[in-house]
Amino acid sequence: MIIKSKIIEKYKDYDDRILANNIIESAVYCSENYTSKHTAFLDPRQINIAEEILSKLPDIKYTFEGGIEASERKVCFIFHEALDIPDVNEAINIIKFSWYHSSKKLSHRDFLGSLIGNGIKREIIGDIILEEANAFLACKSEIANFILLNVPRIGNVAVKSELVEVSIEKLEKVKMINSTVSSLRLDCIISCGYSISRAKALEYIKGSKVKVNWEEISSAAKETKQGDTISLRGKGRIVLEEIAGSTKKDRVKVTIKKYI
Repeated sequence: MIIKSKIIEKYKDYDDRILANNIIESAVYCSENYTSKHTAFLDPRQINIAEEILSKLPDIKYTFEGGIEASERKVCFIFHEALDIPDVNEAINIIKFSWYHSSKKLSHRDFLGSLIGNGIKREIIGDIILEEANAFLACKSEIANFILLNVPRIGNVAVKSELVEVSIEKLEKVKMINSTVSSLRLDCIISCGYSISRAKALEYIKGSKVKVNWEEISSAAKETKQGDTISLRGKGRIVLEEIAGSTKKDRVKVTIKKYI
């Protein structure tokens, strides 16, 4: 028997509690009705929460799919253990955008702004992959036709949109930074990864602009660890890829992956 309250009370954040409750209710429904359900798109932190809960529940299986290879945002498919994995294509569509005769380079922010400006909620949008004059968007299938019919422009650029059937490979554009830091404190890693002063890093942290593993952090003294993903609002993401020991002057050797 699932004691829902005991699972939910572990999570302090209100949104986390809502997510936990929805995951449990979906799992119970699938178990009792011999069926499947799927969530909205989840970010990596929400995926961790969902997996932590589902791994402990009886009679169900689950998988995470984003429609794009190596997706960051994914839909959780929950289903009775006696069933096959649900058809991902019924829940997720891929839309290709193309544009011509424009010198403006469209950004991830341009796409999000235009989509959300058309009343499309963030949780039904997955990853956005940008190429030279094309972009690929993963979205929930129920919103795909709305996007095709109601989003003729991204920013001030006219676009053509169409559904595509193939999964798109996510190509990461990154810069590897090999350096040393005085410690693994969050402000030190931010200073190194974004090439800013520690004072500026502290300002960003206190201004609620920094997340570690998709959770907002307000302490500059937080100790980071290998594999942590750090995001700074408006300046992208970095990953503490490797901690490689110390120098003779007791500085910590690190490799930071910066998404560009």
